[in-house]
Amino acid sequence: MPPIFTNPPPLTALTRPTYNSLTRPAGKRPQEKGSAPVNPVYPIRLAGRCLVAVMAAAILSAASVACAADPPPGTLAGDVTANGQLRGELTVFAAASLTQAFAEIAAAFEQAHPGTAVTVNFDGSQRLRTQLEHGASADLFAPADREQMDALIQAGLIGGQPADFAANQMVFLVHRDFAPANWPALAAPGVKIVLALPEAPAGRYSRTVIERMRPNPRFGPAYADGLLANVVSAEANVRSVAQKVALGEADAGITYRTDALPPYTAQRVTVLPIPESVNVTARYPIAILRDSAQRQLAQTFINFVLSPQGQAILERNGFDPPANRPTSSP
Repeated sequence: MPPIFTNPPPLTALTRPTYNSLTRPAGKRPQEKGSAPVNPVYPIRLAGRCLVAVMAAAILSAASVACAADPPPGTLAGDVTANGQLRGELTVFAAASLTQAFAEIAAAFEQAHPGTAVTVNFDGSQRLRTQLEHGASADLFAPADREQMDALIQAGLIGGQPADFAANQMVFLVHRDFAPANWPALAAPGVKIVLALPEAPAGRYSRTVIERMRPNPRFGPAYADGLLANVVSAEANVRSVAQKVALGEADAGITYRTDALPPYTAQRVTVLPIPESVNVTARYPIAILRDSAQRQLAQTFINFVLSPQGQAILERNGFDPPANRPTSSP
């Protein structure tokens, strides 16, 4: 069964989240199309009403059977079959910046463990945390900072010790038609800059970078004020920031370095590295959620992410190993 990647709509007050299931055909990658707004790892399609009806009927049928008897040994309901083979379904809530890397990791994990099925829900880390606080069901949480993880620890929703598995840094993405793509030009009046929301890890990191520019002699207070005055939009997650710059809806934006690598984006932006003296290193933790019914399988997934194979996938997608640089969480 191929991994399923979902992106739920925003929560409304006092309601639990609903989900739109997105699937990809097994073993197929997308054909690059110039008109595509983003470069997804795999082609995806939204489940239609007919599929929803079929799924609903299947769920009702499964519920009737479950009431009558326990699942037989060796089905997807358990961690381990009688012969010791891992089986089961995992749901992973992962930061939007992990989309490409975790899509590959999920597929590789399923290949290494036949009989397992991985569903990955990608979104802004703060939105994922809110969904979990409102009762969304998942086995693993992998945000782009420790703040979101610590909030769930304090809420008693984390059932294991978080492990850092990757690091990332911030860059400025500048649309290819914006010239000159240099630091003085970005603070000039009329430039359109997009950032992630302040409560999103990427948004907080971005604003920390700008504030660190204020006392820096290379930039100064007036430059930092100029950048902030040019911010025209705050996006729910960092992928939306990269998308707006790639589409030309904004002149520039601050994203993770990894968001500049997908071909669609890379062909349409110039990357302006942020100096180390003002930059922020993001660290990515992962942990098992308290109510996970697949704890052994979830731990196996964490071990896979930390393994040489998992780390190679992350490195190929532009991430640093967690101990590569000193971590910083403003």
